Amino acid sequence: MPPHIAVVGAGIVGASIAFHLALRGARVTLIDAAAPGSGASAVSFAWLNARDKTPRHYHDLNRRSLDMWDRFARRLDADLGLSWGGELRWAVTVEGGDQIAHRVHELQSWGYPIQLLDDDALAVLEPGLTPGAVTAASCSPADGHVDAPAVVRACVAGATARGAEIRPDTRVTDLHRAGDRIEALQTDAGPIPCDAAVLAGGPDTAALAAHASIDLPLYHTFGATLFTEPLPPVFRTVSVVHSPRDLPDGVNFRQFADGSVQIHGGSHGTIRDGGSLGKTNAEVDQVLATATRFLPALKDAAIREIRRGRRPMPRDGLPILGFTPSAPNLYLATMHSGVTLAALVGECAASEILDGADIDFLAPYRLARFSDPPA
Repeated sequence: MPPHIAVVGAGIVGASIAFHLALRGARVTLIDAAAPGSGASAVSFAWLNARDKTPRHYHDLNRRSLDMWDRFARRLDADLGLSWGGELRWAVTVEGGDQIAHRVHELQSWGYPIQLLDDDALAVLEPGLTPGAVTAASCSPADGHVDAPAVVRACVAGATARGAEIRPDTRVTDLHRAGDRIEALQTDAGPIPCDAAVLAGGPDTAALAAHASIDLPLYHTFGATLFTEPLPPVFRTVSVVHSPRDLPDGVNFRQFADGSVQIHGGSHGTIRDGGSLGKTNAEVDQVLATATRFLPALKDAAIREIRRGRRPMPRDGLPILGFTPSAPNLYLATMHSGVTLAALVGECAASEILDGADIDFLAPYRLARFSDPPA
């Protein structure tokens, strides 16, 4: 009898794990407190990249997953809105320009495709932008973006086609143990027995882990995301643009195949669980105003949808992946770069859960690092 794996959290990470488990022949139950893909994945800017990922091992992890996305898409055999074209950013201060130049040179030494641009080259690449004074710019052509909710839908469909059971609008209220192992998940719709469980609940993963007396050092940040009605093409070359990070109120924008533009911004400060999001339309107005300043094509854009939500962030900024020492059949999967890493994490988690593999390049991301003494 194939093992029964319960996956809690149907965002892009949990859905990818469920899909890969089902692909391997496991019996899978995918559980979510709301609708699949309606949490952090719906708010995500979904930039596929390894540009801003440090230290080096984390960059390499994201680069490995970035290179797996085309195969992941072929396996899902669905329209994911996957778009390659690269990421563009620039700076307007001397200090900001120096930071871009330093990062470009570092990434080039790591073998990452990225070029340093001046203002003339930026204008040729994307003439529709009004960047203002440019001290330095960069373009990383290997980067892209994807429609995260579409990926979730494709993973759910693929898992269901292979026999997985999907439990939306089902809240996990407890984890039942037999000795040190998890034998069932208690939900508001009754217990779900399992041979192993995966906690991939995004910003709620810490609360889920607490049911097994596991302290997960996780907080969350808030983001506001706007979607416009379809517009004519706004970019000539790249697929993702970030406004200067040496100015306040940074925003990001990308365009989908249907012409709609996603504008992503908002506060990136810590909001502890239990606190109010406390955000109003004033921040949304600021996001739109900042985006229009740099991309005038957005000036008369009609806003179709506004999404607000929380994003998970481990305390040290790195993923938390793997089985827990105190509950050896409980697998944790929470991270801020869930979209970029979804292709790799789904495949690797399935291998660790079903094969008993201990994947060496995941060693820096185990929960035990928070309790181990410094080397």
